[in-house]
Amino acid sequence: MGGAKLKWALGVSLAVNLFLIAGVVAGVTVIQHHVREWQQHRAGPGGAGQAWDDVEAKLTPEASAHIRQLVKSTALETEPDMDKARTLRKQAEFLAAQDPYNAAKVVDLAEQARSYENMSRARVETALIQDLARLPADQRKVVAGYILRPGFRLRRLLGPMPQRMGAPPAAERQTSH
Repeated sequence: MGGAKLKWALGVSLAVNLFLIAGVVAGVTVIQHHVREWQQHRAGPGGAGQAWDDVEAKLTPEASAHIRQLVKSTALETEPDMDKARTLRKQAEFLAAQDPYNAAKVVDLAEQARSYENMSRARVETALIQDLARLPADQRKVVAGYILRPGFRLRRLLGPMPQRMGAPPAAERQTSH
């Protein structure tokens, strides 16, 4: 009887192991598929996935450094708006946890925060667009293609930023540079 139980246990073990192996193979296949899709999306010429590194490769080092500095200085000027947005989002988060729940007030605070964030981003984008005149047409086209694409995010151009916790207010950071 012991031999039959052993054979049965080995059969179950084999089935479980085959199931696990099939799961791992399927997982790897799905991940590879998504990585290939991401690489193809990113590799498109001037496409939505174009990385800032690709743009910088087409700029002179001086132009690249100037653009980075312009983005940083303009972003620091807009930091009060971003501070207001963060404060409004914290208020919305606090209200969301209260009973009775006031969805209209949470939505209002979130919309106000988004407005401040959009104003800040628009100021940086406008500064960049106005500054493009200093670049030759071919470099201007590359930079404009990057900053005017949908979903442009400035964070990549800002580089390392001070930690939020304990970071001095924007006015103090501006005077220290």
